Amino acid sequence: MSIKVRDITKKFGRFTALEQVSLDINDGQLVALLGPSGCGKTTLLRIIAGLEFPDCGSIQFDGRDITDQTARERQVGFVFQHYALFRHLTVFENVAFGLRVRPRAARSNDSEIRAKVKELLALIQLENQAQRYPSQLSGGQRQRVALARALAVQPKVLLLDEPFGALDAKVRLELRRWLRRLHDEVHITSVFVTHDQEEALEVADRVAVMNRGQIEQVGSPDEVYDSPATPFVFDFLGSVNIFHGRVESAGVEAGTVKLSGPGHEHAFSRTQIATYVRPHELEIKRERNGDSSSVPATVVQVHKVGPLVRVELRGEDTKDIIRAEISRAVFQELALQPGDRVFVKALTERRFESDSPR
Repeated sequence: MSIKVRDITKKFGRFTALEQVSLDINDGQLVALLGPSGCGKTTLLRIIAGLEFPDCGSIQFDGRDITDQTARERQVGFVFQHYALFRHLTVFENVAFGLRVRPRAARSNDSEIRAKVKELLALIQLENQAQRYPSQLSGGQRQRVALARALAVQPKVLLLDEPFGALDAKVRLELRRWLRRLHDEVHITSVFVTHDQEEALEVADRVAVMNRGQIEQVGSPDEVYDSPATPFVFDFLGSVNIFHGRVESAGVEAGTVKLSGPGHEHAFSRTQIATYVRPHELEIKRERNGDSSSVPATVVQVHKVGPLVRVELRGEDTKDIIRAEISRAVFQELALQPGDRVFVKALTERRFESDSPR
């Protein structure tokens, strides 16, 4: 089932939740709507589901306009953040619920329903929990039951609203990998909302990054991370250093980080630029060794975080704070301590025009 979102606008009073939003989702894709709170991603998901209706624009399923149809008419499965399971029903009956309440003409017989539910419980690896109640399950197990219940009615589209937001970090990591495997098995067109960048980049086939009611960029996880189209996308997808500077005839002077090379002076129509460098794309050395693109800095703080070491430095020339990430092996080789003088070099950077003077 393909989905086409065309020029959707939605207002709540004076607040514009979505403005002229368009998005194409191909049959069988798993697409993430990613963005900060209040950016419009849940509103867009609810409009696709038929739980909200747009002020203007259209929604198409397989080229058919369904903008005015209800959620039931659209045959979508919806999974909420807080499970919404029936507490008085067993796991088996929660999954079977949607099958049992179908109109009589479309309802399967009891043996067919039981076979379908058993198949789904095997798919979510909860066959031995069938007679338990939601209160007897962990958060991760409840969310799997909610997914099975949504899949039981064989929806044309599966929609998930921050499905792992209520879970702790370890369970969330396990479940998002499980969701990816599940999607590869059932291959149903799916859209999920998240504000977790890692979750979107790990699980989705394509990511739509949203900001202030609009889509800033759509692409594969690699595309949006490696080639961000706007400063917002770059800044939102992980930690970043931002250096403001100006274009000069010899290259680019960008705060602490100096960039040189042909063509830089012609890259922008304005002289003010902002250079974006991710912490893991900074190289730290004890000696400059004749490298003019390296700049002196002083180590301020060191934080060991699992396999990584986060180093906070202060540029000697401009006093900019620079945040770098290095492996433990590199850290042990450098033997860094607060107060040490080192040299920092940007291995990769991205530049955008900026109205902020240095």
